[in-house]
Amino acid sequence: MRFFPVILHFCLTIAVAATCCVLWASCELQPRSTPPATATGGPRVIGEIAIVDEEQRFVLVDLDSYLYVPEAGTALRAVNHGAETAHLKASPEQKRPFIAADILDGRPVVGDQVVQ
Repeated sequence: MRFFPVILHFCLTIAVAATCCVLWASCELQPRSTPPATATGGPRVIGEIAIVDEEQRFVLVDLDSYLYVPEAGTALRAVNHGAETAHLKASPEQKRPFIAADILDGRPVVGDQVVQ
């Protein structure tokens, strides 16, 4: 019976470590309330345009692995090779990893980066 306290201590240590890992991982998977900071302080990339619907005047933005999800009404811009191609506004329609954004002006194309 000498080993019982040692085994109990070992099991409790493993349980606490596993709980900490699960809690840390779940915190990392939550969407951020602010865009990730950039090293240069420039525009913050939130995703890439996956679909453009010219007729309905909206785009689908693929957030990919970005954790930040802009709130509805947030002003966004589409850029390609450093040049702005469109002004967008995030709409309430969201289904990870995609969000919809209304085209306010410009001509976005598939592959443009979406920045805030």
